[in-house]
Amino acid sequence: MPRQHSLYTTCAAVVLGAAMLCASGPARAAIISPTPTLPPLGVGFAAAGVVGCFPAAGVCGESGVLTFTSVVSSTFNPSGQDIVANASFTGELTTLLHVPIGTLQLTGTVEEEVLGRTFSTETGTWSTQLVAVSLSGPVLGHTLSMTLGSTPSTGGASVEPLSGNTSDEKGPFVITSFFDVFVDLSLDGPTPLNTTRGPVHLAVPAPEPASLALLAGAMLGLAAVRRGRVRP
Repeated sequence: MPRQHSLYTTCAAVVLGAAMLCASGPARAAIISPTPTLPPLGVGFAAAGVVGCFPAAGVCGESGVLTFTSVVSSTFNPSGQDIVANASFTGELTTLLHVPIGTLQLTGTVEEEVLGRTFSTETGTWSTQLVAVSLSGPVLGHTLSMTLGSTPSTGGASVEPLSGNTSDEKGPFVITSFFDVFVDLSLDGPTPLNTTRGPVHLAVPAPEPASLALLAGAMLGLAAVRRGRVRP
C-alpha cells in the first residue's frame, strides 16, 4: 500500500487489547483488532526520518511516533466518516548534527476524514485525508506547534474481517492505515521560527502473511475456549 522503503525488525506486541506484529520488509500499516473501529487507538504510527529542523535554533525533531489516544467525536456526512481524536507525537530532539539532546513530546488533536465510509462497523477500503492537526509541546523553554501544511495530507485505511469472519461478527479484524502528512512547524520565542516539512510518512509495520495466519489462529482459538467456558 504505502510507498515506503525503510525496514522494520521483527517484533510482537499487544497494545490496548489489539495484537500487533511487526516484520522485516517494506512498511505497511496493519494491526489485528477485535473491533472494526477507526482510528486504531493506542497504536503507534511511525514517522521515519527528520520531522523538521530549525537551523537558527540549532535543533531538529527526529523520527517519532504518532498515537491516537481517544476519540473526541465521530460523525458521518456526505463525504464519509469525520473523526476528531486526541493524539500525541513522541520523537527525539537533536542538534543539527543529529546528536540526541532530549525528547520531543507534542499533544493535541487530529481530525481525519474517511472518504466514503457510511457507518462505524463497515468493512472495506477507503481513501483518507487529514483535515486538521493541532499538536504542541515544550522545546528548549519555548513551544513547538505542529499544524497541517497547505499541501493536502492524504492516506488510506481498510478494515477487513480476518479468517472468514463477516462484518457483523466481533472479530478479529485486520485494520490498515497510513498517512503522507505535510506539516507546518513553528517555534515561538523572541524571533518566531517556522519551517515546512512533508511528506512525512506515518504507518504501522504490517505482519508477514505467515505470522498473520498464526495470530489469527491463536485469537480464534481463544475465542473458542471462551465460548466453551460459558457452556453448561
